[in-house]
Amino acid sequence: MNTGKPSLFLCRSPLQLLNCIEACEHFGLRGTHTVMVCAWRAERDKHLMQRLLDLYPHWSELHFFPLYPTKGQLPVMLKVFRGRRHFAHLFYGDSTHLINVFLNKVGRFDSIHLVDDGAATLHRAHQIATRVLHRQRKNFTPRGRLGTALQAGLGLSPMFLYRARFFTFYPISQPELAGTIDRNELAFCKSRIGEKPRTDEVWFIGSDIRREVLARREDYDAFLEQVHRRIDLSKVVYIPHRKEPDDYLAEISKRYSMEVRRLEAILELELVNAPTLPKAFVSFTSSALDTIDLLIKPPITVFRIPQGAIRDILRAKYDEVYDAMARKGFNIVDLDMPATA
Repeated sequence: MNTGKPSLFLCRSPLQLLNCIEACEHFGLRGTHTVMVCAWRAERDKHLMQRLLDLYPHWSELHFFPLYPTKGQLPVMLKVFRGRRHFAHLFYGDSTHLINVFLNKVGRFDSIHLVDDGAATLHRAHQIATRVLHRQRKNFTPRGRLGTALQAGLGLSPMFLYRARFFTFYPISQPELAGTIDRNELAFCKSRIGEKPRTDEVWFIGSDIRREVLARREDYDAFLEQVHRRIDLSKVVYIPHRKEPDDYLAEISKRYSMEVRRLEAILELELVNAPTLPKAFVSFTSSALDTIDLLIKPPITVFRIPQGAIRDILRAKYDEVYDAMARKGFNIVDLDMPATA
């Protein structure tokens, strides 16, 4: 895949960065001219991403910067494209309207690969297959016809993704995308884990569904209680999502006498560095389950949130997510709708 031209990698979350590293290895680009544009939104993300950059210091150029305020993006992109327009490859996790302008209007790419961004990848595949990506906002709400045309004309929409291939560990089911899938086996991480002993710990992988997905935030407590009736939460280790608030974590830890353990690095890197591995994993939903399954193949149980408890606009997305988990052979346990007051 080495053509002599530079390759551009663009990411804005720890998981996207991990998958850019995997792509660099998978396509044999280490040792070629690679340009990593790596932006962070929160201090916690900055720390997690720095740990990954320490693990993989093989970029020819590294631009590591805060994503906001937006004005900070411009000098970085001007530097990336100064004196060059043509790149061999673009590996893309996510971007902003401003960065899209450079990718649509300034850069030329022989190939474009979309790397995984958690379960959002499944929905993005649907958007690309049905040609509605540029017609929807990132929260999946539709744009008006005039706004859609204006954004596309100005280069603010990610129109370039309509010709992208997928570098993914997800089972993309859209027949329109057949022939555009490159399988991400997480080979780089897997090679560093090797065979390790298993402990008796069960890890509960947290997610930010309480604030971002549920129609009623208070339903999360009811779902936790249903899980507790099936699994004694005092005997699991809760691994929170990086966005879960500390005050709420302290509350549920006290309620169930449950250990809450914030990891110093993203979970995949923790598995690389840990001397031992948990014996099993449970969760409501998390993209980390897909990588865990690839890396160490443990027993995984998913407690499925009922569709009626999910915000209307996200129901189709989470149907796709849970169906994909079932196809992978995860143990799926359906939860009941909480009683309303």
